[in-house]
Amino acid sequence: MRWLSRREVLKHGVAATVLPVLGLDSATAPGYAVAEPSVLAALSGVSWASPIYEAVLNPTDTARRAASELETNAVGHLGSPADLQRAAATVMQASLSSDYAQLAQLLPRLIGQIELANLQAWDADRLAAQRLLSDFYAIAGWTLIKADNPVAAWIAAQRAIQFAEQADDMLRCAAATRCLAEVHMRANNLHEASRTAFLAATYLDTVQVPERGVVHCLRGAALLSAAAASARRGDRREAQTALRAADVCTVELHEERCDLGTVFGPTNVAIHQVAVAVELGDAPEAMRHVPKVNLNQMSSQLTERRARFLIDVARSYTQLRDDTAALDALLQAEAIAPDELRNHRLTHGVLGELLPRERRSSGLRALAARCKQLH
Repeated sequence: MRWLSRREVLKHGVAATVLPVLGLDSATAPGYAVAEPSVLAALSGVSWASPIYEAVLNPTDTARRAASELETNAVGHLGSPADLQRAAATVMQASLSSDYAQLAQLLPRLIGQIELANLQAWDADRLAAQRLLSDFYAIAGWTLIKADNPVAAWIAAQRAIQFAEQADDMLRCAAATRCLAEVHMRANNLHEASRTAFLAATYLDTVQVPERGVVHCLRGAALLSAAAASARRGDRREAQTALRAADVCTVELHEERCDLGTVFGPTNVAIHQVAVAVELGDAPEAMRHVPKVNLNQMSSQLTERRARFLIDVARSYTQLRDDTAALDALLQAEAIAPDELRNHRLTHGVLGELLPRERRSSGLRALAARCKQLH
């Protein structure tokens, strides 16, 4: 697979370079088929994601702004490697908790700072900068998926892979490739999503690290992405096979792990058993798996996973036409991770089904208003 350079994207336009890779065109994604420089306005999606998208599309300008800030503040140098690592951990946690406001505030600035550090660094320092850039662009990719912007997310995921390859870091290659698989899934390019997710798992076959838990975590998560993509295209057999393979990866894991922004463990497999059944349109099967999910086994900081599970529970109840239970699941998700619930396209889909059937629930309309779904 050949990755596109920023120069190619800017020369030929996003519509001509990125859209064909995602299986989109001007007919399927008319908002994307635009010429530069209006592409930023057309692709930025929701307003909170605009700073992140701009940093991804224009990393040179982002680095230039970082240099200007250093000069204006008379600092003269970037933070220490330890400072940058702490900042990376902060942004990673914001991603795992779906704190979109913090991501929009911190992520563009940090991308600029690490891009600048990469330009100035040599040898080992450059490798460290490349690893951080892979991490930051992967987080940007996941965030832009949540912003319902597969084109922008594709650019971010591609950059994450490029920097992982430059650093010769196969663990990060696997993590970033899984992000790319999820981008394809969001673009409804489901065969490519499955293929890319399985590719992410194969990256790990030759990785030799003392702590094998990280390999099991990344491989298992990639297989869960493959299962979800297979379910969305209605391939029950492949989805179940991928789920069983992911479950094998939990044998040596006794708790949920979080490596390189990747959450995996027995609880996340149980969550995906519900999600896969929902995607296959089998609400009764999904509800049979719900009691297997013990969220108390998952860190309280992993609010994105908790809320995402409850959204799938709400989808199951909606399919069963138990609207009261569906609303209750959505409200629980909102209490855990408000940004995740209110901005997620699946929430909007559930609300779109519940509102026409509403009778007396002012709570439903209040939630729809908070999700900006009342027209």
